[in-house]
Amino acid sequence: MKNGKNICIYCASSMGNQRLYADTAKEVGVLVGRMGFNLLYGGACCGTMGVVADAALANGAFVHGVIPDFFEDYDFEVVHPSLPKLTKVKTMAERKERLIRDADIFLTLPGSYGTLDELFETLVLVQLKQIDKPVLLLNTEGFFDALLQMLQKMQDCGFLQPLNRQLLRVVNTTGELERELRQLM
Repeated sequence: MKNGKNICIYCASSMGNQRLYADTAKEVGVLVGRMGFNLLYGGACCGTMGVVADAALANGAFVHGVIPDFFEDYDFEVVHPSLPKLTKVKTMAERKERLIRDADIFLTLPGSYGTLDELFETLVLVQLKQIDKPVLLLNTEGFFDALLQMLQKMQDCGFLQPLNRQLLRVVNTTGELERELRQLM
């Protein structure tokens, strides 16, 4: 990686059904490059993962993808062909381990099972003090509102301590994200 901080972005291998998600991923990729961050992500060329990687590359970011090698066996292109650095691993667990180890900051964009798996494993490691790195969530147009309500319910029912709930920093726009990232530089 280059000298900037490594921001790991968890997002989707699909585009979703609203243009807004791809547009936001592009804005985030542009922001990553313009702010001088290195992008660390899941290594795919498809979905919002591909959009954020392409935008970051186009704006000067060093981009490192980490992808399980079994994706090469798929009938459609998954592995991004134009990354400065691509690390192939054996399993999804190994991918997460590498992303978590090498990142300085984590950002989650809208996604599905894999995105939430990555987010929650990271939060658990921060909660257990195995890592000390900021975890951000971009709540694009309220995409994560129901999840945030569930976290509040967990807190209200005594399962999630308020101090641990605060480990997840929520921003609602790319403007708010930029302000938060500037504080972390």
